[in-house]
Amino acid sequence: MRGLVCCVLGLVLGVWSAGAHELDGRRIQVTAGDHVSRWAPLSLPYGGPALTDGQCAVVVHPATGKDFPATVREGEFVFVPEGVMPNTEHTYVVEVRPCEGPPAVEVTRQDGVNAMDVAVRGKPLTTYVYDSEEHKPYLWPVLSEGGVPVTRDYPMGEVMTTTDHPHQRSIYTAYGDINGVNLWGERANAGYQHADNVTGGSGGAYGWITASNTWLDRDRQPVISETREFRFYNTPENMRMFDVTVRFTAGYGDVTFNDTKEGGIIAVRVRDDMTETSGSGIITNAEGRTGMDATWGIPSAWCSYSGPLGDAGVRGIAVFDHPSNLRHPTCWHVRDYGLMAANCFGLSHFTEGEENGDYELKNGESLTFAYRVYIHSGTVEQAGVAERYADYATPPQATWAGAE
Repeated sequence: MRGLVCCVLGLVLGVWSAGAHELDGRRIQVTAGDHVSRWAPLSLPYGGPALTDGQCAVVVHPATGKDFPATVREGEFVFVPEGVMPNTEHTYVVEVRPCEGPPAVEVTRQDGVNAMDVAVRGKPLTTYVYDSEEHKPYLWPVLSEGGVPVTRDYPMGEVMTTTDHPHQRSIYTAYGDINGVNLWGERANAGYQHADNVTGGSGGAYGWITASNTWLDRDRQPVISETREFRFYNTPENMRMFDVTVRFTAGYGDVTFNDTKEGGIIAVRVRDDMTETSGSGIITNAEGRTGMDATWGIPSAWCSYSGPLGDAGVRGIAVFDHPSNLRHPTCWHVRDYGLMAANCFGLSHFTEGEENGDYELKNGESLTFAYRVYIHSGTVEQAGVAERYADYATPPQATWAGAE
């Protein structure tokens, strides 16, 4: 019996050592660019053994003693440090420790319904709803600091003021003309986004939701395949961030994204009292243009909608267009009543007919888009939206620097 106990203990310790061997004590060199970086997710390749159950990786800054949880997944090591000053270098050390408590970012499936909840350090952030009887999946509610929602409840919840455009569901992905099929609206002639498979996971630096969808016409015949991944990061409550990657694949023959303004590969409908129509909201783009008339259809690296929300103060939501995206910087279908949608295809509408935005995918070809959503407290200037975009487009460089 004594020998058996020793053997089991040895196996347990062996598993722990094997899982920790590749990461524990490794150093990471971080080199900042020419802007102040704050809570920018940093990624490094990692092909070693996975952490075992009960093991967690943290990244420690030796000079300050602060540590930051990591997520190790699919050949990638990700952590979100507090921030670095411009043109500086920092060394961090990885420690593998027994996990204490739940992951910082928890993704959990609701019982009995097609929905997954996301919470950051115990505070709800959003829910991904993917009921295939509806026309498309969406994120709702979407909460800022103090649990204050920044997107409209209608038609999913209670009506605040407006009931227009019921297809504009909080935060979603949709397009109005793919091979002539309307996959933007939700009337009788509109198609559907069928959720084939939805999975998720929790982690220290980020939690994730991955969805495989088939976009169908109104008769539920397949048009195009699509996968999307959300990464919800472990950032402070006053500056929540998540990344969205959307990949289209022409799996059912050639497809054309026909030129129409009715679309958003990522689209947001803000709450009624944050709109320009309400008299308090403001639309701002990366060039400093403000207001619908100055920003609608204009190419820009980012677009933001913000406004005061009573006693909560100013809240805002910005969408960042990644430099690798097709036709970056994208055009914005943004309206004073609350819509903000990234649309690189509707060029004839945005250029008064001077350009055409049709885009064809041959059978088997794919097209990928990437965005970051930044939910913040304070104005665009106070929240440093331009700097946070710089973190997205040109993050500090992180490299492995060898073992400690």
